[in-house]
Amino acid sequence: MFTNSIQPSTVSIFSASGSNPLQLFSSSIDHDLPADSFIHLLHDSASSPLPPEPSIMIRPLRLAQQESTLPECGHELYQTVLHIQSPNIPKTFIRCPPETSAATELGLKHQWMHIQARSLGREWSFEVGLVDRASKMLRVRCSTFQV
Repeated sequence: MFTNSIQPSTVSIFSASGSNPLQLFSSSIDHDLPADSFIHLLHDSASSPLPPEPSIMIRPLRLAQQESTLPECGHELYQTVLHIQSPNIPKTFIRCPPETSAATELGLKHQWMHIQARSLGREWSFEVGLVDRASKMLRVRCSTFQV
């Protein structure tokens, strides 16, 4: 996708505050779980707008200890965020480049990657596919499922 492009020192693949944040992505949801599986952009501090029916958004659990020690500092961001929710992780995801694209890889040559994720007080997981300098395909999986 970006292999033959001049690449600046910083490339942002996703920013929820852009005009079309999921433009470079395809998405998949578990259609067997219409109330529980969805992908939705919302303002984090207000948790709005709510996802369309029949989706039911699980709100983050408040951690009592954090609230008592930092009452003036919430854990919400005052901006638009991407909310991906599903009890069936392998069937609900976003993918870049999109599955409909002729490109099979991004082709970025940066040595680092930054992902910002917030703990929701529940189990969550994400993974990123990478190709190293020796063209070996790797998968980095981050999860709160294990202690």
